[in-house]
Amino acid sequence: MSGLILVSHNQSKRTTLSAIYESILSRCGGLWISWNGVTEAQASDALRALTFRQNGQYDTLSFALTPGEVMEGYHDYIHKGLWPVFHQRPDLAQFTASGRREYQNINETYARAICEYAMPDDIIWIQDYHLLACARYVREAGLTNQVGFFLHQPFPSGKVFEAVPEWRWLAESLLCYDLIGFQTVQDMNNFVVWLEGEFRIEHTGINTYRVQGRMVRIGVFPVGIDLEDVRCLLDSNSCEFMEQQCLSDLPGNTVLSGGHLDDSAGLPYRISALEVLLRTHPSYHHNITLLQLASPAAGHAHQSEEISQRLESHCGEFNGTHGTLDWYPVSCLTRSYSREEQAGIYRASRVALVTPLSSGMGLMAKMYVALQNPDNPGVLVLSKFAGAAEQMDGAIIVNPYDPQAIANALHTALSLSLRERRNLHSRLMKGLHLNGCHAWAERFLSVLENTAVEMECVQSEVAKSLLYSGRARY
Repeated sequence: MSGLILVSHNQSKRTTLSAIYESILSRCGGLWISWNGVTEAQASDALRALTFRQNGQYDTLSFALTPGEVMEGYHDYIHKGLWPVFHQRPDLAQFTASGRREYQNINETYARAICEYAMPDDIIWIQDYHLLACARYVREAGLTNQVGFFLHQPFPSGKVFEAVPEWRWLAESLLCYDLIGFQTVQDMNNFVVWLEGEFRIEHTGINTYRVQGRMVRIGVFPVGIDLEDVRCLLDSNSCEFMEQQCLSDLPGNTVLSGGHLDDSAGLPYRISALEVLLRTHPSYHHNITLLQLASPAAGHAHQSEEISQRLESHCGEFNGTHGTLDWYPVSCLTRSYSREEQAGIYRASRVALVTPLSSGMGLMAKMYVALQNPDNPGVLVLSKFAGAAEQMDGAIIVNPYDPQAIANALHTALSLSLRERRNLHSRLMKGLHLNGCHAWAERFLSVLENTAVEMECVQSEVAKSLLYSGRARY
């Protein structure tokens, strides 16, 4: 395989996603280009300093971003603008001209770093909508390498994407990629239907299109986790300590609630579901806790304070109504935990309630399943709108807008026999083994490499048709 250049937003944080990238690059080698997490002022005419490091199996190339790029490009344009649009909430989106400029600057900075180090036969794999426009600048610089893009977010249905003021510029930037990958079939279908409605396209093969003179392939590539990373977490002292602490201090029916803290999380519906559960099944009084992980790092900076206050208000009101002096039905944990400590909390929880109103990859759901004790596993209750729902055979799937349905699912999950729980867990683990992070990378990169060969054949046929007819079919 050609050399791999993997391009992502941030490699400085220890997250499940960064562990996936590290595992992929450790196996196949390559260069990881990313922001280093540092913010520093930069003269407008100065070249960005690039830090190159050799890390054994793979190399890294990182750089700082300016305060404007971080605040206006990252927090404003991406989080306040693109995030709501991609999650079907254009009514919440806020866009500014300065935010767009800084977003363009971020993408240009990444493109310059790519052009500085890319070899002619390197394959470039760019991650998520932070860098959606990166390929535009790579093409403008003259690079002809195969460039793939994987969208971590859901792609909105209908014309919601056009709520972005500069949607056409973004769309034309997206069409500079050779391969565009999605998490689910629904996301891909949403994109294709929208694309056919807005552009003049020619369908030239399976999931391959000619759009504005370029050949673009699309596909579904569900993200998997790294099970070796899971084993390392389980072997840590912090994981074992946290698991034992949770088992000794919390009720036997501990329901884990987490995920990204924003308006798409569906948190009020989860609390309403707990109220329904307590009302219809009084036996859960003093015997259940909804453990809400609410670290500020789990949300966007501009929303974290507001959402934390809203969440604490919901939890406080609920505990005041239903709790007692020695029991709180909802426990909201606002401190930050290491990945090892989180693993212990996951492992000790009887049920994971992962019910976003809309989400991209659903890595929390997969990590919860992988961290369970196979001899006595917990049960996953998952939103049908979560990106992982299509791949999680063995989860209890619910409508995240329906508190009654969530309450019923919780009761079912807590009532299952050990044999039934083992069966569900076995089915879920089978899927995680078949579709791990390495399978994800191999499938995507294989299609991206093959696309180069197929495109050459198509271009050859086009050249022949030009010789005979004077124009190509469009």
